[in-house]
Amino acid sequence: MQGQVSLRHYEGLNGFGSAPTRDVSELTKALEAGYQVTNQTGGSALRVESLEASLKVVTYTNHHIKFWKKIPKSPAYSTVEEYNELSAYGGTNFAFTQEGELPAASDSTYARRTQLVKFMGTTREVTHPATLVHPAHGDVIALENQNGILWLLERVETSLFTADSSLAFDGEAEQWDGLDALIDATSFVDLEGQPLQEADVEEASNLIVEAYGYPTDLFLGTRELSDLTKTMYPRERVNLPAPVNGTIGQAINAMATQAGTIEFNPDVFIRRLPSPPSAPSHANAPATPASIAAALNASGNGDFNKGIPAGTVEFAYAVTACNRFGESAPVIIAANLSFPQANKDAGDHVDLTITNAAAIGAFPPEYFRVYRSAPLAAGAAVPAVNTAFSLIMQIPAANQTAGLTTTPDDVNFLLPFTSIAYMGELTPQVITFRQLAPLMRLDLAVLAPAYRWMILLYGTPILFAPRKWLRMINIGRLV
Repeated sequence: MQGQVSLRHYEGLNGFGSAPTRDVSELTKALEAGYQVTNQTGGSALRVESLEASLKVVTYTNHHIKFWKKIPKSPAYSTVEEYNELSAYGGTNFAFTQEGELPAASDSTYARRTQLVKFMGTTREVTHPATLVHPAHGDVIALENQNGILWLLERVETSLFTADSSLAFDGEAEQWDGLDALIDATSFVDLEGQPLQEADVEEASNLIVEAYGYPTDLFLGTRELSDLTKTMYPRERVNLPAPVNGTIGQAINAMATQAGTIEFNPDVFIRRLPSPPSAPSHANAPATPASIAAALNASGNGDFNKGIPAGTVEFAYAVTACNRFGESAPVIIAANLSFPQANKDAGDHVDLTITNAAAIGAFPPEYFRVYRSAPLAAGAAVPAVNTAFSLIMQIPAANQTAGLTTTPDDVNFLLPFTSIAYMGELTPQVITFRQLAPLMRLDLAVLAPAYRWMILLYGTPILFAPRKWLRMINIGRLV
């Protein structure tokens, strides 16, 4: 039958179809490439492994650095940067006079302010043999230099928001003041655990205008901006365009307010208030505190109805010790604190007692970070996992002696598991970063077959008008 092919067409050939048994046995002895990546034997030992030349970056990149890129920069000429602040053009007296009368004298109000330049850096090292091999991803020194720059910029970005020089125990702190410390303590909008909405942005912008500022930018977490976007969909506050090529959705980049247009800057480094680490973050971090205890104080000053369910609730606390090197592992309170509704209504607060470790060691604590749980039901067990706690305050150590105590108050200013956003006038007249030295590389002496260098930055942020910026605190999330 024409057009058909059968096995008889392959008779006598050494193909797979009808090869002699002897030949098939020989095939099984052939070297196989295989899939082994360890303990390679046989053909797999001869296989050249394929490592793609492009490096896959699974962490942050230069694209994620937002505030550092936008903050105005100016040169510093000393480790102590001084500037004069004009806070008033004159007194509050009336300007009206009688005919021919000499107007009352009125003087402007000036104040001399200072900011101290701080120093940041990282040391990188590549061995000499590593520069001689054929690298998979290009020049290893250039690659490590780039990695060091990005590592340092992440620390700069985070510190521009959260650093606080007042946390030093004695003497001058190594860290500068970020926006949390620079913004006037009374300049904030409290969302009390609710997600961010348009009305909150409008209210914050009005407060800045009343302080004679013109808000231009809002720096907030990516999730918080996403929640703001979601709140607009059901209210139809934004007319979505008809889908083009099947694409739907709306990106919000700015908002028009009575104070002007405010640009939104979602920053991946602005996140919910963190949980304590499970282990010390550095070998030179302080010893874990011995204990933390809590007691109700009926003298007022608290605001525990804010963001807290009605009725009697309980709170658990944890605390870590910190210094310039890092943070210790936490110690968790022995028993939950019960907070009745009557005490919440009376505005009572919580007295905390932090006891230093029995053995301080060579690296004493400079400050403590206090964490609190979400409200717990009456009779609940003390949470055993670190993720059940969230940062609510940082407090300088009252002393560095073993067994002695530091006694901060918890007035429920910051709610756990919330985030903070920052709004203000991003102009050189209001805020700047004074650089004594820009981001630079400084080579170290070669004392071994290795190349070592430092990546350094000297400077400090200065907020000339602390009320022309504002914090939006206790931002919750959509459920």
